[in-house]
Amino acid sequence: MNKQLDSIIPNQSDEFETSGFQHSFVIGSALVVLNLVLMSCIGIYWTNTAVHQYFSGSPL
Repeated sequence: MNKQLDSIIPNQSDEFETSGFQHSFVIGSALVVLNLVLMSCIGIYWTNTAVHQYFSGSPL
């Protein structure tokens, strides 16, 4: 019985470590993509007068 439990416990800890790494990788990647999208939107807002006027109501 103890041998069976010992063989199960290391397998579960390996699965948790792998899923934790994958979860962190997905969250990190999503944050990087969101950051790039936001920086692109700000750049377009600052450089394109039509976009700036649409959102602010006044031209650059």
